[in-house]
Amino acid sequence: MQAPFTRTDWDRLPEGYPAQLIQGQLVKEPSPTYGHQRLGARIRHALLALVGPDRVPDTPADVAIDDENVFQPDVVVLDSPADDDSPYVGVPLLAVEVLSPSTRSRDRDVKADRLLGIGVDEVWLVDPTDRTIEVRTPTGRLLARTGDEARSDAVPGFVLVVDELFSPPRA
Repeated sequence: MQAPFTRTDWDRLPEGYPAQLIQGQLVKEPSPTYGHQRLGARIRHALLALVGPDRVPDTPADVAIDDENVFQPDVVVLDSPADDDSPYVGVPLLAVEVLSPSTRSRDRDVKADRLLGIGVDEVWLVDPTDRTIEVRTPTGRLLARTGDEARSDAVPGFVLVVDELFSPPRA
C-alpha cells in the first residue's frame, strides 16, 4: 500500500498544479465541462455583485482541511480577504460544489461533511442532473428544486433562483 500524500507533499507542488488532496490521495481530474463551468460562473457572478472580488477568489482556491486533505471547491466566499502570499484561503463562509458524474459521490459523501467539520457555515451542492441546490449546514439540509429559491444565512442577501441558475446558455 502506498503511503498517504500529505500536506507537506502538497506544499511542494508547483503553483497551479491541477489537483486536490483527498483522503491522502492526489486527485487530478480533467477540466470540468462547459456546463459545469457555466453554472460555477453564474454563481460566482452573483456573489461578486454582492460581496466583491476580494472575498470571492478565482478558483481553484485551496482550502486546507487537515494533513491529508486540501479541497478546491468550485466557488468559495471568504469572511475576509486571504493573505496575498498564502497558498490557502482559510475557512470559507460558503463553499459551492457543482456536481459532476465523476465527482458527485465524493463531493456529497466526503467533501461536504469535511468542509462543515472545519467550520464552513454552508456547503451548497448544485446538481445539474436533478436541477437542485442542496444547502447543507452543520445542523441540517434544505433542498431547492424547480420553482424554489436557495437562500444563504452565511452570506446575507445571497439568493439563487433554481430555474434561473439552470436556464439555457444566453447568447
